[in-house]
Amino acid sequence: MASKGEKQGLIRLLNCGSFPAMAPGLKLSTVEDSMIHRTFCLLLILVWVGACAETIPPVQEELSSKTMPAFDGRFSSFQNPISLEYRPVAMKLAAQLAVHTNVRDKDELFTGEVSGLLKVSPAGESLLWEFKVDHAVLGEEKISSGQTPLMEFRARRDKLGATKEVDIAPVGMKVSTPEEKRLFQEVRSLLGPQFRSFSASLPASPVQEGNLILETDMNAVLLAYEKLWGSPRCSPAKERIGYWVRGLGSVKGRKVIVAVMEEDFTCAARNERRYNFGLHGYALVDTETGQILEHKTMTTVKSFYSFDSIEVRTLQKVSAEVIE
Repeated sequence: MASKGEKQGLIRLLNCGSFPAMAPGLKLSTVEDSMIHRTFCLLLILVWVGACAETIPPVQEELSSKTMPAFDGRFSSFQNPISLEYRPVAMKLAAQLAVHTNVRDKDELFTGEVSGLLKVSPAGESLLWEFKVDHAVLGEEKISSGQTPLMEFRARRDKLGATKEVDIAPVGMKVSTPEEKRLFQEVRSLLGPQFRSFSASLPASPVQEGNLILETDMNAVLLAYEKLWGSPRCSPAKERIGYWVRGLGSVKGRKVIVAVMEEDFTCAARNERRYNFGLHGYALVDTETGQILEHKTMTTVKSFYSFDSIEVRTLQKVSAEVIE
């Protein structure tokens, strides 16, 4: 387990997280939408201060297997373009992550999870997003407040996902002492990175096979690893990455767009050391509500030369169940 000083240092480091550091309940007028960068940055920080668990949950086994995520369900081509937009819905959300680092034969492992209930409802010309967090685990630290939600995420967004304001406030969590504030900040910092739909903008034009959705800026992704490689030169050069639409499938009785990410790069750091950088996974987007019903992604960074011996592997899993 990380020391108290290391844990408190996490709060300062989390300024690179999905939402700017703020006092509980403070409202923001704008929110950055490059959440993949925020995710990687947050997870790297958590690994550096995390601890190895004694038991091996399934998410750790998946990470250790080094098998790239792939949707194993059926899907088929579609001819007619599909218009996506966020619509009112209530759904259960759960996310898990596991991060493994190996630096010159020194291994570290961190796991975390967060879950709760999301409700999206009409609010004038906007949609009101309300997510009540009822469960969170950081490493071996379980966080609970009994029958009361830990905290609540509220946002006003339009039907394509443009965010107008955000409010993240404690409900059952106390935030009086430094330790309580630390827990609040750490759980809060998991929300945007883990739940991609909280920040993803949907395309204005109808979606067809071969389109790129859930896009993010490539430089923002690389920025999360700045401590490792500075401002790298990556090949092939790309400005934006995302998930490519492959077809239509079904999950839990709902029609979904199946989109995959298969990106591999060779990146040269400022010291001319080279790294293989890969992002592989899939996302299943509900055609009726615009929500991501299932999402699994593996991100890998590995030194090009064996003598360098640096590897970082991050597995993210998200599942959702529509209840009304």
